[in-house]
Amino acid sequence: MRQLVSKCFPFSLGGTHLQQNLISSARASESKSSNLLLQTGLISPSCAGMFHFLPPLLRSIKKLEALIDKHMLDIDGQKLQLSSLGPKWIWDKTGRWATFGDELLTTQVSGSHYCLSPTHEEAICSVMSQYLKQLSHVHLPIRLYQTTTKYRGEAKPHSGLLRCREFIMNDLYTFDVDEQSAATTYQSVCNMYDNIFRDLGVAVIKASAGTGVIGGVMSHEYHIKSDVGEDKVGFCEKSHQAWNLSNMTLDELPVDPEYIKEIKCIEVGHTFLLGSHYSKKLDVHYIDKNQDTIACEMGCYGLGVSRIIAACLEAMSSENALRWPLALAPYKVCIIPPKSGSREESMNTDLVNELYDLLHNTTEFTDDVIIDDRTNRTIGWRAKHANLVGYPVTIVVGKTIMDTEPKLEVILQKEKDSTNYISAPDVVDYLKKQLCFRSNK
Repeated sequence: MRQLVSKCFPFSLGGTHLQQNLISSARASESKSSNLLLQTGLISPSCAGMFHFLPPLLRSIKKLEALIDKHMLDIDGQKLQLSSLGPKWIWDKTGRWATFGDELLTTQVSGSHYCLSPTHEEAICSVMSQYLKQLSHVHLPIRLYQTTTKYRGEAKPHSGLLRCREFIMNDLYTFDVDEQSAATTYQSVCNMYDNIFRDLGVAVIKASAGTGVIGGVMSHEYHIKSDVGEDKVGFCEKSHQAWNLSNMTLDELPVDPEYIKEIKCIEVGHTFLLGSHYSKKLDVHYIDKNQDTIACEMGCYGLGVSRIIAACLEAMSSENALRWPLALAPYKVCIIPPKSGSREESMNTDLVNELYDLLHNTTEFTDDVIIDDRTNRTIGWRAKHANLVGYPVTIVVGKTIMDTEPKLEVILQKEKDSTNYISAPDVVDYLKKQLCFRSNK
């Protein structure tokens, strides 16, 4: 079944009335991603700091999840799903029920206390400790991950998906035999994160950071530059090292402040080398070759899935139009047919469907093509909506299809939008070349 805009974007404000339909100034955010995601109908507010994800955005989220899954295979990551409810008794064992503060959302079920898990160190250790008698050094390393909804009692949620109370996160937990093995795993995960962001075509800054309520012996954050970012990162232009400045000043950095540039950023990932802090408290041990019982060395790692998408949009979009990493766009190609009743429509009744099938049956565009079937609207109106949504490619079946040598109008949405006129038989090869070039920048 062909994908149609009228079905997939029913909540978009779109069209020539975009400015009139913007959220009122009293509610508008400084965040471009927040305003544009609301305007295009990709998210719908539930309550403060919580949003419903509508079908096109969910496609982007699933694409990012699939990309992460692919890279997890490179480090032998195994996927699981942990319960969202964390019992109080196990959080008391680590002391975090008391120390996590107001960000820990709690509830009661039949008189028992639980939290809506913002992170799952306690849960994964509970799973591992149940297999204590079977776990030996030959089973390690173990690398377990999930992509699930997380919850935090954000005091002042704002900027849409950048600072909210409910979000999608990928979290990875690793178990090793000793500190050296854990450090090797830590570097492998950092390399994997680098590869994920490389595949997205997004520049990130890796910064040394504190361990906060998670704890551990070392941590790094991954940041995307943004004017609305709440983190301040000190970047050394000489050594290319970076530090989160939240808990330190420029004079405390181990380099000459003369070379430090302060940058506003959005945190999109975090890595922690935990040591044996959790494994000792929660009884996660293994039997070594001498039959001794040893606490596992742990690491935990997180990627903010919904935040990565919002941060990419924040960095790439204009005030009036979304721009996506090619790998995350809800659809790569939008086809705009002629207006209903036009001469172009009457003379090319099958062209749009043939073009859709041609692209859909090409590996690079399978299930990534959509038709703007609202043919009661003008081509110009629909082209404005396509620009707003930010499809990487818009193909207009317009007046040039009636030329002696029929051509399609192909609009590439990139740093500087470009329009070219390409014959239908050549359009697939043209797009492969253009999009391959863009994705490898």
